Amino acid sequence: MYGLVVTAGIFIAAWYAGEECVMQKEDKEIVWDALLWILIFGILGARIYHVINLWPYYSQNPMLIVEIWKGGLGILGGIAGGITGLLLFARRRKIQGRKLLKYIDIAAVSLPLGQFIGRFANYFNQELYGKPTSLPWGIYIDPARRLPEVQSFSSFHPLFLYEAIGSLLIFVLLFIAKHKPWKRLKIVDGEIFLLYLSFYGILRASLETLRLSPWEIAGLNVAQALSILVSLSSLGILVYRRNKHA
Repeated sequence: MYGLVVTAGIFIAAWYAGEECVMQKEDKEIVWDALLWILIFGILGARIYHVINLWPYYSQNPMLIVEIWKGGLGILGGIAGGITGLLLFARRRKIQGRKLLKYIDIAAVSLPLGQFIGRFANYFNQELYGKPTSLPWGIYIDPARRLPEVQSFSSFHPLFLYEAIGSLLIFVLLFIAKHKPWKRLKIVDGEIFLLYLSFYGILRASLETLRLSPWEIAGLNVAQALSILVSLSSLGILVYRRNKHA
């Protein structure tokens, strides 16, 4: 089920990207041509991020590194890898300038739709749950799936659901920004991508406060720090671009 749900998220996002191409009078076949590049590098980046995160475990069990069907894909690494794949594809096709920014924006508005669907895969693997909670929407986690420090609890925050809802909201906001821009705030090529990074960075940084045993270096939550850095950097670039073209 994990693989089926993730696959559904990928292909629905790709289908929507094709529809975006049609709306912008671009060839939607380029989406399917680029998909393999994005998938290979996205999955590679997501797995590398996850393995580095849990390196003490994987260093003792190296044969498990390739078992991606059992879960273990870091979305931050997946985003970085997917962007790398898209850029390499664009270089191969000699796509550059505003045309490249347009395709990057199409990918950016489609990605949170895929994330919304794909996050439900975590439900079937009973992963990406947060701290214990007594809230009515808390989810039950089997004892075998619980971390040692929370073995005495049974109900936990469904972080995957929070991120899925947040991703759907990001998709709606980006769709509105792209297709119904305010007259005095017209979105130009490349800014949808910056908005996506800003919104998702805020979402991920917020959810990290509920995460159990986050990846830390010297007491610093790595995912939260990266998310804040990406969000602030994207906002800074966005403000700079708008001031430059004002």
